[in-house]
Amino acid sequence: MSTRTLVSGHADALDRARRFTASEKWDLDRRFPLVLDRASGAEVWDVAGNRYVDFTSCSGAAPLGAGHRPVLERVVTELSRSGGILPGPLSALRVELAERLAALFPVAERSFFFRTGSCATTAAVRLARVHSGARTVLTSGYHGWHDWHLQDRAPMGPPDRDPHSLDFRYDLDLLDALATVHGPVAAVIVTPEVNFFPQEYARALQDTVRRHGALLIVDEVMTGLRYATGGYHTAAGLTPDLITLSKGLANGTALSAVAGRAAVMDAVEDTYLGNTYQREVTPFAAALATLDALTDGTALARMREVGAQLIHGLNSVFAHHSTAAWAFAHPTMFDVVFADAELGQAFFQQMWSRGFLMQYGGRFMPSAATADADVDAAVTAADAALAAALAETGTGDTQADRDGELLAAATEFARERFVATPGTVETWFRRAGRV
Repeated sequence: MSTRTLVSGHADALDRARRFTASEKWDLDRRFPLVLDRASGAEVWDVAGNRYVDFTSCSGAAPLGAGHRPVLERVVTELSRSGGILPGPLSALRVELAERLAALFPVAERSFFFRTGSCATTAAVRLARVHSGARTVLTSGYHGWHDWHLQDRAPMGPPDRDPHSLDFRYDLDLLDALATVHGPVAAVIVTPEVNFFPQEYARALQDTVRRHGALLIVDEVMTGLRYATGGYHTAAGLTPDLITLSKGLANGTALSAVAGRAAVMDAVEDTYLGNTYQREVTPFAAALATLDALTDGTALARMREVGAQLIHGLNSVFAHHSTAAWAFAHPTMFDVVFADAELGQAFFQQMWSRGFLMQYGGRFMPSAATADADVDAAVTAADAALAAALAETGTGDTQADRDGELLAAATEFARERFVATPGTVETWFRRAGRV
């Protein structure tokens, strides 16, 4: 696929987007500067008719690919049967989905549903505070756009700080110190950064949390339906009090959940977590069909296969050009780091201009709908894209110290994306066998 320029129809669409809705920083500079029109499987087209292959699964929301037939059919059937929404918050499909989650995740004795991952994590924190009677929450990782979480992520955060929400930056010594000084602690909420911290880390974190008598919330918005059947916490041998789920739960339909031990979930009786669109039943229908496809293991196996092919292909390209860049870790949600950030940005811009949606600083999350031919085409395009990016930036051979450069690049990547302390990343990156 050759490099394309924006045709007039697309340029007009971008102008309209900028005028009426788009954020220059969040929608364009940090994403793909595209106005998209339609999608099928792993393919997507912009308003000018250009075709792309999506290696993000719509930021993880559509693990089965866009327009997965059984999900569509279940949603259409439900729309024709109920109109899509009912006057009360309890529907048969909501109950059925909660039962399915209880069977899939042993911790999920009860489940409450929302529309976004941000809402689910905020609800989990509130439940923990109400249940425990404590205010302090210790956190690491990304948990959405709500104020309690974003305050440590300049310039995204609010001007006023919540003194009861403290980020321990994945540093277990800092976690221990904060819990000692600021206790009692209502909960520790953490997002598994599976490519940087091994399961051994997660178990050590859980031990620290239990020693301080706090609740453990595992934010599985990203990992719950993609890392493994039963989620990351099951694979790692964790026993959290609460988990949050969203991306992939309903294959592109807006739905999230907080689930956990009944004793903690029952704190809802002493607070309020209502939302009007819990009455909408089509997301529950989509989720039930999605779980049918995900829980038999076939889709997860395909995602792992595609991811492994991409990791191997990209690393072969990087080695061929003697470039200090690496694709690494879990194949369903892997990362790519460049020692030279400018080169990384240029490479990914070259890739999307060739028809492959990848994002520097974003996670690679191929869907189960990705074709082998598209993987092969992406690797071929990557060779040309990297050559062009090297020429554009004037970057030469930077791979003299592979492990040292990878470690430095990964540390900076982690600091920017999920605010981890450099020493912590280095320690656990080595223990995970990455270098």
